[in-house]
Amino acid sequence: RKAVVIATGRDGTRTVFSWPELTLTAAGTEAMVAYERDVAPLPASDGPLALHVPGDERSIARDVKQLQRIEVRILRD
Repeated sequence: RKAVVIATGRDGTRTVFSWPELTLTAAGTEAMVAYERDVAPLPASDGPLALHVPGDERSIARDVKQLQRIEVRILRD
């Protein structure tokens, strides 16, 4: 419960999710790592991997293009 997930794109773009957010909200349960769209590989400007969160209700989209890394960090008290 005391963890965050950090997704980083090739250009250094980062987005952060709390563990409860990923496990207890619609946005979290819909989060996906995509490698293709419409049965074709993602274009180079988006892929080869991308993080997509279709149900995210935040005012700023937290999708990450050209996904390079996903980290899970345990937070300490």
